[in-house]
Amino acid sequence: MRALGAAALLAALPGSAAACAVCFGNDPGNKGLFDGIWWGIVVLLTVTMCMVGGIGWLLYKVEKDRPADENGG
Repeated sequence: MRALGAAALLAALPGSAAACAVCFGNDPGNKGLFDGIWWGIVVLLTVTMCMVGGIGWLLYKVEKDRPADENGG
């Protein structure tokens, strides 16, 4: 019964059920917090991908420069 009451309340007030203030930046014209979170994610992913790429390049370079007799050939 409690869930039915909550569903009826949300159906009557759809604007309140859209999302929290963090997702929408408090005001429709204020996107400051959303932009900050977006750029934080972009920076963290960029650093992570650079590190993974660097480690991959290093492993490739080490394998390429290793003498052929160590490869079992």
